[in-house]
Amino acid sequence: MMSEAMRKNQSSMLLVGFDSAWTPKNRGAIVGVVRKEDGALLELGHPQIANFTEAAAVITDWNTREHPATTIVLLDQPTIVMNAVGQRHVENIVASPVSLRYSGMQPANTSRSEMFGKDAPVWQFLNRFGGTADPLGPSVDTQVFETYPVLTMIALGWLQPDSRVTGRLPKYNPQRRKTFSLHDWRYVCDRLTEELSTRHLSGLCEWIGEKKAKRSPRKADQDCLDACICLLVALYLVESRNCLMVGNTDTGYIVVPHGDSLYQELSERCKQSDRDPAVWVRLFTLNVEK
Repeated sequence: MMSEAMRKNQSSMLLVGFDSAWTPKNRGAIVGVVRKEDGALLELGHPQIANFTEAAAVITDWNTREHPATTIVLLDQPTIVMNAVGQRHVENIVASPVSLRYSGMQPANTSRSEMFGKDAPVWQFLNRFGGTADPLGPSVDTQVFETYPVLTMIALGWLQPDSRVTGRLPKYNPQRRKTFSLHDWRYVCDRLTEELSTRHLSGLCEWIGEKKAKRSPRKADQDCLDACICLLVALYLVESRNCLMVGNTDTGYIVVPHGDSLYQELSERCKQSDRDPAVWVRLFTLNVEK
């Protein structure tokens, strides 16, 4: 007979934000929460530094302890890379609003063997958790979706004033010492705290407050912050909010929360590059029913 604890977990979801480091030698960060059947969120600790192997072990441990019906991972790394050189289609589309706000986007291709060659750690990670999920497809036990914190910030309007009407992206990467802004770092911390506090994630908010107070944050702190942004995208998805899917499951995609102005920009970029916006930029809500 099914235990009461197991019965309560039949509609629960494990939500994971994983800011990977792309290569075997580097480490990113991972954070998770459990969304219970009634919508309440159970925190699973502060963000922690992890490479692909460590992240997979953490997710497996969370699944073993919490027995969720569904696991949803939002990964900050390309999950579909079919092109041998150059950019994926999704990068060609997304790079336009990103560069307009003074940032850049790395191209993903299989010639970058450590990141996307046949033995790259991302493929082992994906294989362990069922492969790359289809955002428009039916719900399955475990789903891994590609996201992008920079595009999420644009979608949510986390931008700083600038001479350009579009504003600019925050300069919050401590590794880039020449451009890093402590003001921008604290700005991102504040925006993220606002989102998580409305969901009563007090532990994560307290952790972010500690990082905000640092005068010299480290790159590892930013990785952990980006993992929280990935987690925020997972929350938007399971709350059945409108989200954007840019690209497709054949050549690569990115999912982020919906933003009206971003949707218009991406659609315009598609027109300029002879792509049908209806095919390459889609508004969707995640199917969370199995």
